[in-house]
Amino acid sequence: MDQNKNSKKETKMFGNPMRIEMDGFGVTLRPHKKEELEKLAELYSSMNIQWYIQGTGAMTLEQEIEWWKHESEAKDSVIWAIVPDGSDTAVGSTGLHKIHPLWGSCTSGIVIADRKYWGKGVAYRAHLMRTFYAAEVLNRMTIQSKARVENEASVKALLKVGYRVSGKYDRDVFRQRYIDTYVLSWVHPGRAASLYPEGVPEELNVSLKLAWDALEVASDNVKYL
Repeated sequence: MDQNKNSKKETKMFGNPMRIEMDGFGVTLRPHKKEELEKLAELYSSMNIQWYIQGTGAMTLEQEIEWWKHESEAKDSVIWAIVPDGSDTAVGSTGLHKIHPLWGSCTSGIVIADRKYWGKGVAYRAHLMRTFYAAEVLNRMTIQSKARVENEASVKALLKVGYRVSGKYDRDVFRQRYIDTYVLSWVHPGRAASLYPEGVPEELNVSLKLAWDALEVASDNVKYL
C-alpha cells in the first residue's frame, strides 16, 4: 500500500458512524452527506438557531460545502451528522475540536437545527456517544464546551453526562440584548487522580460520578455501525 495515500486518508476526520438506542428511541451519528447540506444551510439560517451559536447571518449552500470540505480534511477535529429516529436526514451536527496531540484535551460542540427534535433527548444521546468516543477512541482526558446561559436544555444535557459549569463569559454575545455564555468542563473520571496529583478537588465529585455513569451507559448502549 502507498503509505502517503494511507496517511492522507487518515487526515479525513468525519467521525465513525455509531448509534445509541434507549427507551425505544435512537440517534445515529454518521458522516455528513454532501446532498443534505442545502437543507442544513436553510436550518442554520434561522435566527432561532443562531441565537445559540456564533452565526449572525443566513447560511448559503456554498458556505456549507466549504465547511464540509474543510472538516473532511481537518486533522484536529471529528464531526458527525445527527440523525434521530423519525428523520432520514441530518437535523444538526456535533463534533470534537482542538484535539491536541499531546495534552489529551479537546473541545466539543453541538447544534440541533431542526426544532422538531428539541426536547426529545437527542442532545443527551449525542453527548453520550461523542463523550464515549472522545474517551475510549481518542484517549481524551478533558473536554471543554460552551452553552448560552439561557439555553437551559443544552446545559442540562451536558451536565447529565458529567460536564460541570467551570466558568462564564459575561455578556459576550449580543442577540437583541447582551447574554452570557457558560464554560463547561468534562474530566475523565478514570484519569482524575493523575490529572490532580495534589488531590482531586471536592467540587468535581458530582460531575465525576455522572461522568462514570455516562461512560457505563454508553459502553452498554453505543453500537458502531
